[in-house]
Amino acid sequence: MSQDSFFWKELLTWYIENGRHHFPWRNTKDPYRILLAEFLLQQTHVRKVEEVYEQLLLKYPDISELARADTETLEEIIAPIGLNYRAERLIKSAEIICSQHNGTVPNDYNELRELPGIGDYIANAVLCYAFDQPVVPIDTNVIRLFTRYFGYTSMNPRPRMDKELAAKIRAHFEGMDSTRDANLAVLDFAGLICTSKNPKLTECPLSKNCIKYIF
Repeated sequence: MSQDSFFWKELLTWYIENGRHHFPWRNTKDPYRILLAEFLLQQTHVRKVEEVYEQLLLKYPDISELARADTETLEEIIAPIGLNYRAERLIKSAEIICSQHNGTVPNDYNELRELPGIGDYIANAVLCYAFDQPVVPIDTNVIRLFTRYFGYTSMNPRPRMDKELAAKIRAHFEGMDSTRDANLAVLDFAGLICTSKNPKLTECPLSKNCIKYIF
């Protein structure tokens, strides 16, 4: 079995049994709900997001309600997770979606990138998780797992900006039955097992073929 085949076989098996399937944004393909979740998850620990996400959906159940939101009220709701500037960006994005896209979250990368606060990662995350497009949102967690296991390196002081590294990582997802499941499996494994500090080597099903672990 190739290193790549072993990686996906073990990772997806682990994900079925141990993935964070309970997150509410994992159990929907509603583009609005996924866009909202990705805004909140940005630079924030996932454990803190769930309650705020549920409160926002109760207050603003659809994109038109969010577009009419009061900035101060929205800031109060997201205050527990910080980065309150997201409130204004969320409202502005909702306004643009309502006025320019008939209240429907775009399923086009370039149109998503034109919305305030939406960078490469959130755009790809929405396309993958809401629209099942075969795209790969890459963040530091994804980079950590692939550089450790496959031995990739980057000369860029900000590996997230390394297009060559991103292309190598994305190549591993080609031909997958579900890019969505593959992405989520990578995120959960990086967050729970292949952590930035003190990775759980004794629990890692990939360790015997992992370049970093072997060498």
